[in-house]
Amino acid sequence: MNFLKKWMGCIVSFVAGVCGLALSACSGMVTKLTADSSLAAYGLESRSESTKAFKVLTDGDLYTQAKEAGLGSEFMVMKVFAIITLVVSILLIVYALVMLLKNLNVIKFNGKILDIVGISLFVLLLISTIGLLISSNNYASAMEKATLKSLQGLGALLGVDISTLVSLNISTGVYQPTMLVISIIGALAVGTFTFLNLKKEA
Repeated sequence: MNFLKKWMGCIVSFVAGVCGLALSACSGMVTKLTADSSLAAYGLESRSESTKAFKVLTDGDLYTQAKEAGLGSEFMVMKVFAIITLVVSILLIVYALVMLLKNLNVIKFNGKILDIVGISLFVLLLISTIGLLISSNNYASAMEKATLKSLQGLGALLGVDISTLVSLNISTGVYQPTMLVISIIGALAVGTFTFLNLKKEA
């Protein structure tokens, strides 16, 4: 139990931080389009594609696409929460390294201050992942509506009911909900063991 009290914050912070960075390579948005074969002549074919979460930060084409669809603000809100989530993930790794050095007595640091910093980082991670999940869902829903509206315009030109020929679904990938689960577990674990440590010191 003493081992857990001493090392839990360090371990959980490091794992959460690494997951925050590593999982950004997983799908952040998934697009599934099913189109009738008769539309292939117009360049509209069935496809399924996944956009990596980190591309929200690195791929300028995504913002251009969002802006052209009139969703620039929705995309930027999502991007802000994505930036915060990744920055906090990096800070959690730094925090874990500081805790490691403290536990090995390499550096001297006020334990209560570190406890406050650790809890604050996990609260911030929790807030940012909730915001990221909500903003991502809002963006996916808005992009789906905008794309369907565009397809309906194509259908009007072709004189067909596009709704009977096309099915479209744009949704969040595994990154956002997975990070939310990690942030909740991390916040509960660090909060619990910090409370036990403070209770022991009292």
